[in-house]
Amino acid sequence: MSEPKYAVIISDIKQQINDGFFQPGEKIYSEGDLKKKYGVSNTTVVRALQELVREGILTRYQGKGTFVSKSFINKEVIFNEYNRFPHSNGNPRFDKQVNIGNESTKVIAITEITDEKIAQKLQIQPENRIVHFKRLRFIDYIPWAIQNNYIAKGNLLNIDFADKDKFSSLSEELKKMYGFDILNESMKERIQIEFPIRDVANAELLNVEVSTPIYRMERFTFIPENKPFEYIESFVKHDFYYIEIEKKKS
Repeated sequence: MSEPKYAVIISDIKQQINDGFFQPGEKIYSEGDLKKKYGVSNTTVVRALQELVREGILTRYQGKGTFVSKSFINKEVIFNEYNRFPHSNGNPRFDKQVNIGNESTKVIAITEITDEKIAQKLQIQPENRIVHFKRLRFIDYIPWAIQNNYIAKGNLLNIDFADKDKFSSLSEELKKMYGFDILNESMKERIQIEFPIRDVANAELLNVEVSTPIYRMERFTFIPENKPFEYIESFVKHDFYYIEIEKKKS
């Protein structure tokens, strides 16, 4: 069976970027060019371009066209996330990574919801039920992160949520139930600063002022690779987290 036309377009554009025919930041073919080149409908072209945008390979600007993303494309980089905890005496300097005590997670609530925006992120129908796991992470009784995990109810059949504490490590529980390690599945993450804090309830849970900057993180886990299994929205105190990116010389 031959590949769908949209998949052929995706593959060809990726190959041309890898071969250097299109450089990061450079404008690529227009929708009209692609329709004529492949003899396909506008719907097929749009689907291919949208998939490449979702993967972070292309960026589209209204009225300007479609461009190769300026981010690292198919370059080998080492990306590490770290938790850095202040000294127990409250010193905000982070000269070295210091663990001041035990980490713990409290499951605040597990609820079934319907939410059109979350459903769209999970690529399910808006009326479909979603399980929302809301958890608060601590280091020595100090709250430092809020984590909201959203999974379609249809992916969590025959599960008893009455004992919510067993979901303090959701990844471990999913491994027991389904046999896969969600932490090692295909994922996409976005990290940005939220300032001021939009939701007063989040500031209260983290025990900070609304005027305090925090990290807001969005993560999608894909199982299979093209289907969102889980959407996570986390809020992290700015002084408890940092990232490090390393790129080797080509």
